[in-house]
Amino acid sequence: MKMDYFKNIELALSLGFEEVIDENAYRGKCYIKNNIIWIHNIEALKEKLSVCNDRELRSLNYDVDSYYKYIEFSNDMVDHQIEKIKASIMSSDSVLSGRHELLAEPSLLQTMGSLAEEGFDEEILADYAHQMSKR
Repeated sequence: MKMDYFKNIELALSLGFEEVIDENAYRGKCYIKNNIIWIHNIEALKEKLSVCNDRELRSLNYDVDSYYKYIEFSNDMVDHQIEKIKASIMSSDSVLSGRHELLAEPSLLQTMGSLAEEGFDEEILADYAHQMSKR
């Protein structure tokens, strides 16, 4: 089963998109990062905007690339990766060992889960967490 709407929002937020109130958007909200708009359902969006292809959506500042990158993610896939990261934090033989502060950052964990699902190893995840902690 594919990712549900709420998990999709969680993913968008974890990737740095911000919620923006928009009465014309689905459920009155859209998610924007660097003037690019997150897509929940590309076919429904194309129908609503009366556009035929991805190129037209891109020209309207929709994030078509991220849509296709994450469309196959399921709720379980995202949650599973987050659980693996939590286990690494609690273990004694991981570069993430003892990084308990990460457990208090749900959006950071969510992003790390997405990166892990893409195949990035623990060292990359640890470096990512370190870089994000500098903000």
